[in-house]
Formats: sequence, C-alpha cells, structure tokens
Amino acid sequence: MTQGIRPNLAQFLWLVANTVFVGLAVGMERTVIPLLGREVYHVGAVLTLSFIASFGLAKAPLNLVAGRWSDRVGRRPVLIGGWLLGIPAVLLLMVVHRWWGVILANVFLGANQAFSWTMTITAQLDLAGPRQRGLAMGINEATGYIGVAVATWLTGLVAHQVGLVQSPVWVGSFVVLAGLAISVGAVRDTRHWVAHEATRHAPSVPIRNHTPWQDFWWTSFRDPTLSTACWAGLTNKLADTVAWGALPLYLASQGLSVVHIAEVGSSYALVWGIGQFGTGILSDHVGRKRPIVSGFVFLGLGLFGLAWMPGLTGRIVAASVGGLGMALLYPNLNSAVGDVAPPQRRGSVLGIYRLWRDGGYVVGGLLIGALVAAFGARSAVIVIAGLAWVMAGLFIARFHETHPANALSRVSSVG
Repeated sequence: MTQGIRPNLAQFLWLVANTVFVGLAVGMERTVIPLLGREVYHVGAVLTLSFIASFGLAKAPLNLVAGRWSDRVGRRPVLIGGWLLGIPAVLLLMVVHRWWGVILANVFLGANQAFSWTMTITAQLDLAGPRQRGLAMGINEATGYIGVAVATWLTGLVAHQVGLVQSPVWVGSFVVLAGLAISVGAVRDTRHWVAHEATRHAPSVPIRNHTPWQDFWWTSFRDPTLSTACWAGLTNKLADTVAWGALPLYLASQGLSVVHIAEVGSSYALVWGIGQFGTGILSDHVGRKRPIVSGFVFLGLGLFGLAWMPGLTGRIVAASVGGLGMALLYPNLNSAVGDVAPPQRRGSVLGIYRLWRDGGYVVGGLLIGALVAAFGARSAVIVIAGLAWVMAGLFIARFHETHPANALSRVSSVG
C-alpha cells in the first residue's frame, strides 16, 4: 500500500465529503439553539449554555472510545456508528419541543461528532502518511468548518423563514442521511495503510503494550509535548464555546437580528475553515509550534475585538481575526499529536487528545454559562480572550517541535 494523498485520492475525497457533512451537523445549532433557549423556552444563561456542556460531556469521553475501537475493529465501522447516532438527535429536535429534548439531542449529537469526525481525521492521517499530515489535517478541518460556516448561515436563514424550532430539524435531517449514505456506500477501511506504515516507520524505541490508563497518563501529563497539546485543545474549545454560546446572546443584547448574528458567526467559522487549507500546508514547511502559538495570539485578539468593536462590520472583522487564529492552531494540534503517536495506537492517542480538547465544551458550557449569568456575555468573551494569550505563553515554554524533519519526532513519546 502506498501512502500519500495523490495515490489514494478517490478515497481521500470521499472522506473529505464526509467531513463536510460532519461540519454541517454541528453547525446547524450555532445560531439558533442559544436563541431558542432564551426566546422560545425562556431558560437562564446557565441552562442555555448547558446544551453545549451536554454535547461535550458525550463527545469528549466518546472520542477516547472511538479511538480505541478504531484501532481494534477499524475506522469504517466506527464512522458508520457515528452517523447512526445522529438520527436520534434529529428526531428529538423534531418531536420533543422542550428544553430537555434539546439537551438530550445534544448528547446524541456529541456522540455523532466523536465517532464520525474522529474517524475522518484518523483515516485521512492513515492515508496521507507522515510527510503530508499537515496538509491532510488542513483539508480535513477546513472542509469540516466550511460545513460549520455554511450551516451556521443556513440555519439562521431558515429560522428567519420557518422559525427557530424547525430550522435545525430541516437542515439536520438532510445532513445525517447524506453522511450515513457516504459512509456506507463509499468509504473503505484504512487499517491496511496503518499496517504498512508500521512496517516502514518503526519508532526508535520498542512499543510497549500500554494499558488504556498508561496511554492516558502519559499523553495527558507525563509527556510535555502531548500534554501541552491536550491543554491547548481544551483552551481552544473554551474559546469556541464562547463563539457558539455566549456570542449570540451578547450580539442579541446589542440589538442585532438573527440574520446579522448568523453573519458574524459564519464569518468566524468560514475564515477558520478556508484558512486551514493554507495553515496545514504551512506547518509541513515551518513546523507545528509557530503556527499554533500565532493562532492563540490571533484568537485572543479576535475575541477582544468582538467585545470592543462597534457595529456589524467591526464585529465581522473581529470574528474573522478569531477565525484566522483557529485556522492556525486547530489542524496543527491534530498534526502534532499524529506526529508522535505510534501508527498502531494512533487512534487511541488521538482519542485521548480529543477527550481533553472536547472536554473544553463541558468546562466551557458550565464556566461560561456562570460567567454570563454573573457578569454578562461580554465579560465571558474577555476572560476567554485573556486565557488564549496565557496558553500562547505556556505553549512556547513547554511544547517541543514535532515536525517529521525534527529527529526527536521519530522517537515515540508514548512508546
């Protein structure tokens, strides 16, 4: 089996298509659900953002499960299972017109995202091989977040026509069925590419048969590079929780319509999405560390701008700067973890990283909800902006470059 995007282009493109629908699935909530909680179900700020916490509470640990299962049974079965879990999410939004139905739907949506997006990432890393990881992750995250941006704008537009309750149902029904059809009909398993890579790129130290706990401890705390990547992932999801949950509430309080709120939110996701086409390739040339640090700097700047910039145009510019920051750091964190994970345990190690990263939705849903309730949505945005800059400094201090050109990255840090 030959690794690389070009030799496996057809299968790589089917995974790209699947990733677009994964992004559409999560993007369908980004404009309407916070407004649905406030304007239709009349819940407070903490309860409004609890739907993000329920999403993260399901997605974070199931990333870990998805990774370990994919190493044992293959990527494709887990991917199909993820889309099957998306069906109850749409049905709950369709049938149960209560806030607890939204919370439960987000549990299933979190499971869908954990299984399906983790598998598209892992499978594309399998196909691309070590020399094109940055490019592969740039394409994956770019197409996924273009899907998020499109759905963020589309559901706002649909909500303007049919109402907040029906908008995610209309978009979600099409997205889940299309993603399932592609997974069943077109996607192949990539374990053969994993076995091929393992024979050609053996680590410099023997791979021990770690228990799940040993893998978790080493990745989360012992190894400075992997643990810093985990904490950075959590921080970027705190920022995304602000953009997803607190920002629509803040903009609504400033008098913006649902359509204008959708324009601000989609500009953030669109720059994030499109930018990753370039930032993934960039990291294949300059390494992972510099783009990630720059990303946290721009992310903080964009969030501060959203809190202070006046007018619709200023907020769109600020949101775009924040999106650029996400584009710089987001795919390259995946690439960095993929650089040092042994091929045979790539799914497991990526699952641990994504457990931490998406745990940011749990922490963020509760923390940011409390900040909004106590001090207002604008204060929540400012606090997380400052935290992004703190993370930039921590990354400079603890993270060791993992790019394959660096000889250290050839030694498995989880071996």
